[in-house]
Amino acid sequence: MIELKNISVNFGKLQVLDDISFLFKAGEVVGLVAPNGTGKSTMLNVMMNYLKPQTGEVIVNGSKTYKKDSKKNELYQVISMMPDQNDLYGHLSGYDHLKLYQELWQITRLSVEDIVSELEMSHYVKKKVSSYSLGMKQRLCFALQIMSDTSIMLMDEVMNGLDPKNVELISQVIVRKKNEGKTIIIASHLLENLEKYSDRIYFLENGKMNLYLDKEIGYGDKSIYIKIPYLEENVMNKLSETYPIIHLSTNDSLLRLEDKTLLEQATNELIANGIIQFSVGNLSLADAYKLKF
Repeated sequence: MIELKNISVNFGKLQVLDDISFLFKAGEVVGLVAPNGTGKSTMLNVMMNYLKPQTGEVIVNGSKTYKKDSKKNELYQVISMMPDQNDLYGHLSGYDHLKLYQELWQITRLSVEDIVSELEMSHYVKKKVSSYSLGMKQRLCFALQIMSDTSIMLMDEVMNGLDPKNVELISQVIVRKKNEGKTIIIASHLLENLEKYSDRIYFLENGKMNLYLDKEIGYGDKSIYIKIPYLEENVMNKLSETYPIIHLSTNDSLLRLEDKTLLEQATNELIANGIIQFSVGNLSLADAYKLKF
């Protein structure tokens, strides 16, 4: 596991991370959600010891505090970040990359062949990376992360450039790695996919981590929402006298019910006003994102 203690990062007058304390546990996937430029990559870089925070410390597995360069080799046996496509060597094959990672991390538990088979890369893995498509390169980057076999894995936009079949394939591998006890932290804009396999999801906003969902304790926002595809102005005005109404950029409207006992009353009022097409539930991750950002 990995713990952040009072982490703050400023770039000039811009506060990117603001006194964040957080424990990422073994055997879980934590999703980080925010627009570009709001601190997700900064947080991952702090965790990787690539960037020193102005205040705070990072603790790995309960005891390994690190700031100094002398700790790096020890650190990178425990924690790894999925490489970026720009880190790949065009003149080498995917197989060459995997063998290199296997040697660097001194991996004996996993074989190159097993990873290639698991990620369905056998038809191209021995070709030069310069011939790969965007999706093929992304699968290779993910394969390299898996080959490192560290107990803590950081992934920034892991699904970038992948088609639906490969999104599902990689999602399944992520779940398997979680079940092996890995700590997996993923920053992603593919919200519906992230929601499927994450144990906890947080919005990173104004330098703070705000809970969207913890599958053990529920949603950060306990309200019930009624989502209406199109709400005519006269009906909206009538309903707004009783219920807070939120408008989304998609022309949908949300009625927010802080008290669950109001649900029957609210649905009856909608039906009485001729509205029969609506859905009821917690705020979806996509809708929560639209409201926050």
